Amino acid sequence: MKTMIPLTVFVTSFLVGLPSFAQEMPPGNMIVNTACSINDGYAFTDAVEAGRSLSYDGDNGPNLVFYRQPIATADTPSTFALRVVYWDNLEHWARGSGGLGNRFTAANLNEIMTCNNTNRSFFINRNVGQGGDAYAGGENAQSLSAARFCQVKSGNTLEDVYAALVAIQQPYLDQGNTTLMQLSHRFLNPAEGDEMGTNIIIRLIGETPEGLAARLDMSPKVVGLPDDAPVMNCQDQSLWATHVIWWGI
Repeated sequence: MKTMIPLTVFVTSFLVGLPSFAQEMPPGNMIVNTACSINDGYAFTDAVEAGRSLSYDGDNGPNLVFYRQPIATADTPSTFALRVVYWDNLEHWARGSGGLGNRFTAANLNEIMTCNNTNRSFFINRNVGQGGDAYAGGENAQSLSAARFCQVKSGNTLEDVYAALVAIQQPYLDQGNTTLMQLSHRFLNPAEGDEMGTNIIIRLIGETPEGLAARLDMSPKVVGLPDDAPVMNCQDQSLWATHVIWWGI
């Protein structure tokens, strides 16, 4: 049985400047999220099968592609699907598909799934710490993912948030849980009323579905945030089934 992470570790780990966990924030890569809908007469599994049948390994193809299906999300229709595509950066995306729409589609996939390609969200994505092993490095075709939306609190930087997350992540890794933590910072697709550059997603992706579930079991169920947290307006986590469509790294 996994040992419960003490509540004090969770709370104090939001405090920045913990020298034992100090780690420079990496440059990261880029994620493009697109909201999609499964069309009438089809199932999510049909979209996964069709997506995996496509070829992504041509010149300037994406690094990773996932389809995610909601399990516990707010006001999300049962037909919803999230297409998640990893690129090196915005230039890589522009070379690969940005200037040509989405060339990694096929007629049968378009019949199965309709995607809102005019309302994509672009994130700079960074893995938090070292030791996370989502999907067992591509060996597992599916897993679970949990995501929490927050905003960077005024007076804090993205580096402050990253340092706090490293401090949160490390005790779990030390106890043998290999769930990957990511910090995704949205930089394209404005949200009305939100201050520029403040929107982030804190994401967990399991090596296996059981691994992610164990990580959530280990996490203390706290109310609110400590005063010194570098984030604000954090929501409860959403839960997703996540399926590997393409693993090109």
